[in-house]
Amino acid sequence: MKNISIGAAAAAASLLAATPLQAAQDAQAAPVAQQPVEAASAAPAAPAEAPAKCELHVWPTKNYLAVNTGLLSGFGVIGTLADMGVHQNKVRTVKDLMAEYLGPERQMEELNRVGIAKTLKLADYRVVVEEATPFNEELKANPALKARVAAMNARIKAKQRLSDSKHPCYAELITTHIFYHKAMMYGSNLFTGWIYREFGDKPVATMIATGQVKNPLGAFPPKNPEAEAAAKAELRDAYGKDFAEYVQKKVKR
Repeated sequence: MKNISIGAAAAAASLLAATPLQAAQDAQAAPVAQQPVEAASAAPAAPAEAPAKCELHVWPTKNYLAVNTGLLSGFGVIGTLADMGVHQNKVRTVKDLMAEYLGPERQMEELNRVGIAKTLKLADYRVVVEEATPFNEELKANPALKARVAAMNARIKAKQRLSDSKHPCYAELITTHIFYHKAMMYGSNLFTGWIYREFGDKPVATMIATGQVKNPLGAFPPKNPEAEAAAKAELRDAYGKDFAEYVQKKVKR
């Protein structure tokens, strides 16, 4: 069951393809009636991979935040960047660009590129991707979603598992928000917030690590369409660096 969590795709198990039967070779210069062709025996199948002993449930996010604290500047649209194609003549905000460049699937790609389990020093864990945590502003117009998020927050506060999994070796990584911040004195940075929890075989978390970290941005947001490729690459790279730094600084065992 997919979960919707606080206002804060992964590796699917690969299947082993069966080895095809070897084509039978015709017996040369022999009548079929006297020397029937024998089917070659199937090649030995590759041994099945043992299932992972543990589960790591991962929640990406749709909760994009942005603030500009520059002198006399309000945070709004990027006036010089007009979208193309289906969004022709629509000027995008920084939140729009973050959602486009760093959506939930792209977040999982970046986490996999960095190495989720390896970075967290988890051995023999299968990654289970959960539904992205929602944009905070969606809760205002959706009472049902707001109630579900409140229930999830209550489970977090009670140190309970967010998923229905009863796996005896279990952990969770929840992305709470992705936050672009521009300050006149300090430049632009990408902050990302996470909650990481280990349960082992217990119903309540035995280890919890929360917090956010930042990495600088220079090319994002792009000033014109020609700068988009560099801005995308920088934003995604900063997200991956945020995760590695978060684990290094916040996840203490």
